[in-house]
Amino acid sequence: MNKILISLVALATLTTASNATLIGAWAPDKKVGNMSISAGQATIGKKSNTMYTLDLGGNYYYDNGIMWGASFGLGYTKNPDTTVSNKTMGEIDGKFRFGYSFGETAKGLGVYGIADFSYLMYMSRNATNTDDEFESANGIGFGAGAEYVFDSGLLITTSYTTTTMTSDTGTKFDYDKVLVGIGFSW
Repeated sequence: MNKILISLVALATLTTASNATLIGAWAPDKKVGNMSISAGQATIGKKSNTMYTLDLGGNYYYDNGIMWGASFGLGYTKNPDTTVSNKTMGEIDGKFRFGYSFGETAKGLGVYGIADFSYLMYMSRNATNTDDEFESANGIGFGAGAEYVFDSGLLITTSYTTTTMTSDTGTKFDYDKVLVGIGFSW
């Protein structure tokens, strides 16, 4: 899966670079804010649960099709650890995008690579197996995504990211997210 993802990111980057004409003096031609609500699947280690996120961000568009942007969000999923009493797992997330927008600037289809920064907060069972204690994990990952912006400002988005997380105790685990969302842009 990682080879496919890396290939897609490389293809998007090459497509973007081949259509770039010095990125139009570095000043974006259009700035667009967006907000979306997404649902999908979060896989932590080998266990999967439904995930919900709320993202707020924006993109910069150039007339030659290049786009870049960022979004910051809050997420919720269930903790796959069956030994804890509190199953709530919260996420704070930052995604940075770089890609290409097809068609009219800021309208239509955009594809991009993603750099993902995730921070998880959850309960875990302590070493003596008697009490739950707060734990967190963070990591930097990568992924790919696409969005379609309609003339009305309606936004449909999809993304896949994979992140290697490191917990407070030093444990490493894989954290993969597949999300589909709906929102609006202004």
